[in-house]
Amino acid sequence: MDSRLAGDTAFGEVDLTDQMAFPGFIEDQLLDLERLLEEALRMEPEQEMAHGRSKRFALVAARVMVDFIAFTAAVLFAYYLRFESPFITSRFVPASTPGAEAVLGIIVLGFPALVGFLKISGMYSVTRKMRILDRLPKIVTAVNALFVTMLLVLFLFVVEGSLTGFTILIWFFCILFIFMGRIMLQMGLAIAGVQDIVVRNTLIIGSGQIGKCLALKLTRHPESGLKPIGFLDDDPLFTEFEEPELENLRVLGRLDQLPEIVQEYSVQKVIIGFMKGSHKPLLDLVSTCNRLKVECSVLPRLFEVITDEIHVREIGGMSLVPLRPKAISAFDRVLKTIEDYTLAVLGLLIFWPVLLFTAIAIKLDSPGPVFYSQTRIGKDGKPFKFVKFRSMVENADELRGRLENGKDESEILWKIEDDPRVTRVGKWIRKFSIDEAPQIFNVLTGHMSLVGPRPGLPDEVARYDTWHTLRLNVKPGITGLWQVSGRSDIPFDEMVKYDYYYIERWSLWEDAKIILRTFTAVLSRKGAY
Repeated sequence: MDSRLAGDTAFGEVDLTDQMAFPGFIEDQLLDLERLLEEALRMEPEQEMAHGRSKRFALVAARVMVDFIAFTAAVLFAYYLRFESPFITSRFVPASTPGAEAVLGIIVLGFPALVGFLKISGMYSVTRKMRILDRLPKIVTAVNALFVTMLLVLFLFVVEGSLTGFTILIWFFCILFIFMGRIMLQMGLAIAGVQDIVVRNTLIIGSGQIGKCLALKLTRHPESGLKPIGFLDDDPLFTEFEEPELENLRVLGRLDQLPEIVQEYSVQKVIIGFMKGSHKPLLDLVSTCNRLKVECSVLPRLFEVITDEIHVREIGGMSLVPLRPKAISAFDRVLKTIEDYTLAVLGLLIFWPVLLFTAIAIKLDSPGPVFYSQTRIGKDGKPFKFVKFRSMVENADELRGRLENGKDESEILWKIEDDPRVTRVGKWIRKFSIDEAPQIFNVLTGHMSLVGPRPGLPDEVARYDTWHTLRLNVKPGITGLWQVSGRSDIPFDEMVKYDYYYIERWSLWEDAKIILRTFTAVLSRKGAY
């Protein structure tokens, strides 16, 4: 044996002859390590699903606890006001005062009923984020159901004590306290850095244009609670994506590999888009999802003009999806007109100092008129004079031709950031949308509404596709769903889809939500240029 080698081993180094004495030692160690890694990877989906179940339970439990505190506080506060408050009892003397057991009975029996009604209204769903203003109608519906139940119990069973006024107070404070409690819970979770939804891994079938569009939608709207993890496609159009949001997504396999992909990536939702080839593999895929207990949805064709307000009809085993007309009914138009004139007058009474100060600032900042008038296309394609504060130099229209050189000819809605035509005052009033304020006079003349689609220019409307023109079925608005969803950052086709969604779902409450969200959008200044 080489003396140099022997000397090295004397210092405690591993002798190569020792390793050689154990045939396959290194290979066995590597195989053991590989098996450990495989086992760890196999455990990941199970651990992820367990974590999702735990988070779901924790979020629901937190909501139930908050609702219990709110309901109990509502009952006790209503009891105090009705039977103990000197201000009320001196004016409305109760015939008798219920005992503590009656109050305890309302809490013990009423709260489970309230939980059931809140559950039915969707207030315990943790798979999709709900906007704050969208919660109020659901809470009101659930509490109304509880209120009717309580009145029915009082009618069927003779209960000692005057409880009618007490019940009405419970109704009011129950709505108020539950709504405020849910807001405080959401704020607390946000401060703690915890999402108040359970995100579900979502697999998209089809990696073509529609599949890519769907993945972008899910990525840009995390409130949906659906996280795209990849695609399945037998003949993929895209295998890599240039969009930054999709750089980590790829085609995970073929359709027949669905069971393995579901297990490996802990898939909880499958969305079927458009694919080449026969529809039979897709039918098999739906059956496989049912067998695997994975929620499956189908993206319908004409998805650009279909909202969630649809009712599927069946004829001889074939499903039909009727499309609602893109228009507001005659009765709703009357309500909307009353809303427009009432709020426009109130707006003028409240904000006239802002209008006056802005007009003075524009006049002092640059030569030219205070107001800018332009022809726009309104309801039914009729032109009207559109008025706003001037935010650009006086010859802005003449300069536009130079700036449009090199723009995409297919682009209908044309706006650029850092427009050199914008004045100093114009930059500020644009940031906070004050330049749009004079459109309130267009509302009073009947050409516009407070809420509605953006009024288009004649040359823009001339380039509309046929399906775009349906947005002209209603009056244009000062603000709208597209403004509060991103304003100028939203492409034109996407804006039209927001308009259709708004038209089909119109209500006074929807308008109220958009108006309230407008203030948030203005303060955030997102897409304002």
